[in-house]
Amino acid sequence: MLDAAAAVFSEAGFHAATMDVVAVRARSTKPTLYAHFGSKEDLFGRCADLAADTLASALFEAYAAAADLPLEQQVRAGVASFFDYADVHPARFRLLFGAHATGSAAEARQRLMSAASREITRRIRYFTKRHGRGTWGTSAELCASFVVGLVVEGARYTLVSDSLNPASAAEFTTQFAVAALRHIDPHLADALDAGE
Repeated sequence: MLDAAAAVFSEAGFHAATMDVVAVRARSTKPTLYAHFGSKEDLFGRCADLAADTLASALFEAYAAAADLPLEQQVRAGVASFFDYADVHPARFRLLFGAHATGSAAEARQRLMSAASREITRRIRYFTKRHGRGTWGTSAELCASFVVGLVVEGARYTLVSDSLNPASAAEFTTQFAVAALRHIDPHLADALDAGE
């Protein structure tokens, strides 16, 4: 039922979606939906939470599995996981990152992106310290926000484009992110962290 509801909400948006359409798509009835979920708002919130939680689980499993690998492989693992999720669960992805992502979906998306940014920040700080570039402060947080935005927009663009292979687009995004991270002037990061 949740996948059917996520598909309806991601296509029509919360306000235009109706419980009648969700019931038809779920091969259920309106009374059954209300009995299970209480209200349209509650159903929407459950769909958003499911989308964010399953994507977070996939991302953090990928982060953990790649934790001891070189930078490029760590980035690749996270990017591939994100793109795979968008490819396999397009309705859930659109619910969080599509044009109709409001209310509970926007809140779930923000929780997810904040958690991913914190983890990426931690990894950037570890990388810079390990490679003699010092422990970046705000600059690591800014880099993490760039990476998250790049991956989200790359996956969103790939999802709406019929001509892009998700795996190839994920690899392209990985290479872009790694090149950016490797070529940042550490003096600029130091200046940013010093408030200059």
